[in-house]
Amino acid sequence: MRKFITIICLLCWAQSTWAQDSTTKKDTSYWKKKAQLGIGFNQASFSDNWRAGGISSIALGGFFNADANYLKGKISWDNSLRTEYGIVKNKGQNLRKNTDRILIDSKFGYKISKTWNAFTSLNFLSQFDAGFEYGKVFKDANGNVVSTRDNLISKFFAPAFLTEATGFEYKPVKYFWARFGVASMRQTFVLEERFNNNRALDLNGNGIINEPTDGFDPKVNYGADQGKNFRNELGLITIEADFNKEIAKNLIFQAHYWSFTTYKDPAATDVRIEAALIAKINKFANVKLSGIFLYDQDQDLKPQYAQALTINFAMNW
Repeated sequence: MRKFITIICLLCWAQSTWAQDSTTKKDTSYWKKKAQLGIGFNQASFSDNWRAGGISSIALGGFFNADANYLKGKISWDNSLRTEYGIVKNKGQNLRKNTDRILIDSKFGYKISKTWNAFTSLNFLSQFDAGFEYGKVFKDANGNVVSTRDNLISKFFAPAFLTEATGFEYKPVKYFWARFGVASMRQTFVLEERFNNNRALDLNGNGIINEPTDGFDPKVNYGADQGKNFRNELGLITIEADFNKEIAKNLIFQAHYWSFTTYKDPAATDVRIEAALIAKINKFANVKLSGIFLYDQDQDLKPQYAQALTINFAMNW
């Protein structure tokens, strides 16, 4: 009995000591991490005698997002990874890509007031797979049609963009921030030799100077000089803003703005705007309506845009 009482006392002492240590032990982890892996689905089908017109199609995509954010005192380090890739199969056509993106963003910040931070950041943007201009019509200098085929216009690291910025960040609330990069640079990588040549449309946009025998015609070299696969630009100012909030029950609105202005040509500001409206169905599924607006004179003199409506199924960690 004495031994039993002694053991009970020792166990009680050990338990009380562990409980005290566990409550007094400080949390040494200043990281917050999360990840999301999922698939998106979109489908449409029509009977052969559907008089209103339409083409049967199915689209399937995958995405992986991850965040790792550090905060200790006045020091913060925010890191995010956004990747997505999707394909679409229309009736009578081969598989085609409909979404493709690699985005990495890293920002180191130091709090200087309640709503302002000094920051330095690094941003990388590219794609996984080759992109094509389908059904491209090739003409000679006289305007005669030479051939019609799919034309390669982009691929992995052709182009890829790396942007460095240092400046100030305004963050009045958790769901919104704006960065003003007063010292910035941007590098453009075009690691595809065929993009770096003199094969281009004529001034009227109708004929091709030196029509290529392999049926290859890049419209642009993404700003890199002829024969070069790299371009460096000194930025006058870089502006970036982000909004992410649940505006109604199970309804989330996300928006992201990015612009880059160079010293060389301040009027030619590159702008990218992304917006999404997400309606949650349950813990694992949602419906997402998204759109992208892009203006970059080194790619096209006209604005570019993309829009998608998908049902997503995701796992969160």
